[in-house]
This record gives sequence, structure tokens and C-alpha cells, in this order.
Amino acid sequence: MTFVVTWTRKALRQYIDLWTTATDPDAVDAASLRIDQTLSTDAHLQGESRTDPIRVLFDSPLAVLFVADPDARVAYVVSVGWSGQPA
Repeated sequence: MTFVVTWTRKALRQYIDLWTTATDPDAVDAASLRIDQTLSTDAHLQGESRTDPIRVLFDSPLAVLFVADPDARVAYVVSVGWSGQPA
């Protein structure tokens, strides 16, 4: 099932902060693209479950918290941080 991936304003602000402080911004860009690709297919089955309905997905150097709505076929990235640290 194909999902539309949407990043909330909060997640986008966090991403910009991470990107601007990263020692390797290209790695941050590449991880965000892979995250979008991963969540675009069966997002509700990706990552690991947390407190329902939150799920977490790790793609070094990033980790995202997201909510998947299979009925609407939308995945909402609600928070992003460095992998190995809470998002």
C-alpha cells in the first residue's frame, strides 16, 4: 500500500536544525530521503511501535517518530533527531 509522507512543521524545523549542525549534511539528506522512501510503502508496518499510535524508524544518522494512518494512506513524521538519541 502506497502512503503519502508528510513532515509536520515541528519535524521540519528539527530537521533544519540537525542539517545545519551536522558534520556531514549530505548523510542527513540521504537518510531523510531513505526515510521518505521507506514510509511511502506500508508505513503502518515500518519501524518499531512505541506508545500507540507512535512508531519509530531509525536510519543513521537520523531517527524519526511517525504516525501512520492506513485508512488515509498518510504517514506523518512528527519528530526527528539523531539516531541513538530520543527523537
